[in-house]
Amino acid sequence: MQVTTEHLNLDVTFQGLSAAEIEAYAAKRMPAGFDEARALLLKGEYENPSEWRKVTHVLNRSRHSVVAAGGGRNRFSEIVRLLRAGKWLGATGKPITDVVNIGVGGSDLGPMMGSFALKEFADDNVEHDLDVHFVSSMDGGQLYAVLPIIDPETTLFIIASKSFGTIDTLANVDTVKRWVSGTLSQEQWLAQHVIGVSSNNKAMTEFGIPAAQQLSFADSVGGRYSLWSAIGLPIALSIGANQFARMLDGARAMDEHFGQAPLLENIPVLMALLGVYNREERGLNNVAVLPYDGRLRYLPSYLQQLDMESNGKQQDLQGHAIDYPTGPIIWGGFGPNGQHAFFQHLHQGYDDFAADFVAVLHRKAPGFNADVQEGLRQQQVLSVANCLAHRRLMWFGDGPSYPGQHPSNLLFVDELTPQSFGALIAAYEHKVFTQGVIWNINSFDQPGVERGKQIAKTVLEAMTGASDETFDESTDSIISRM
Repeated sequence: MQVTTEHLNLDVTFQGLSAAEIEAYAAKRMPAGFDEARALLLKGEYENPSEWRKVTHVLNRSRHSVVAAGGGRNRFSEIVRLLRAGKWLGATGKPITDVVNIGVGGSDLGPMMGSFALKEFADDNVEHDLDVHFVSSMDGGQLYAVLPIIDPETTLFIIASKSFGTIDTLANVDTVKRWVSGTLSQEQWLAQHVIGVSSNNKAMTEFGIPAAQQLSFADSVGGRYSLWSAIGLPIALSIGANQFARMLDGARAMDEHFGQAPLLENIPVLMALLGVYNREERGLNNVAVLPYDGRLRYLPSYLQQLDMESNGKQQDLQGHAIDYPTGPIIWGGFGPNGQHAFFQHLHQGYDDFAADFVAVLHRKAPGFNADVQEGLRQQQVLSVANCLAHRRLMWFGDGPSYPGQHPSNLLFVDELTPQSFGALIAAYEHKVFTQGVIWNINSFDQPGVERGKQIAKTVLEAMTGASDETFDESTDSIISRM
């Protein structure tokens, strides 16, 4: 029960279903219009009905279209080249040595995951050291940690926000402006220390960011699907434009596989169908994502947003309330560390779950001598052995106290490369899309999140004295202490 492709492989043996059973379930659950919906997605013509726009993130996989609107690939690549070569100078004439990406959600999770996972594949023809940092939390805790280790004269800030109005991001930007004011004027900072990445060019211009330092992407690209666009700038700064393009190649190869492979040989469709089966037939409401490679440690957090913000819905495409389960709870953590934490509960706890194991079979470990490379190779083997062992125990169990029968997928690659990473993330995107089509929900909006933002704005106005609105007794008592 394995499917192999050039960049990514899937083993569904421990889902406990035969090929015939999967085919029968597909005949029962796959909608008649799925092929048409898939074709529209891959052409960038699938409709997001609640937001009245197309869904076009797949179009960003093209090497010739890193940015789908405004500021094309040439500008993206030139910015990457200048910064990585040490030729982007700050206002006082010093080369930029640090880049801080200020964003949240899709403007943070994808770029951070990709930059961390692929750092060792950075183009080796650049000698300039460039450190990339990430700041997302509205409370300022991450800024508190980053600001002491950077210099205003040698730091460039990426303000990444699809709307360029996200309050979390702008709160961090406001504090940064206060921090640099002791060294640089507002004009100097904007002219040589800021890049804007957004679908809202007007807002970037009004903020004061020069046109040459604005990178935009289409409004039809959802935030959680945007790492392939200009939002992926931190990844390109970490590994180079050529390696970033290879990541796009891997994703595009998965797009082709998703569009052409038959049911039992189609990785995203199989993942989607088995996920729906576990949700509906087995009643499993959660999936543990367990990467067994430290470079993929941010994958569970990334997939939480991708899956839960997409398919955590209680109404269908027509806006009607539904009475059936949709997207599961996604959680998890770095597998080897999880073995010393929550795996005990997985093996012997009361609760049922499904799991996605993710393994990298081999590692070359460039940048070290042969002896250290051999040590790292042996550690990779040790990690894979533990992955396979815990996967077996979760399915087969071990006597009365280890009940087993927890279904799992194993996604594995021969080596982690920009191409295999791109294929892995694209496979999960298509899995989420397929499940959305099966459940007849819109995987490309997030009305619950937007409603929460609206309520937060109202509460903030009461806290700051901009309104005298009252809420419940508990909320009002906390506001009175502010």
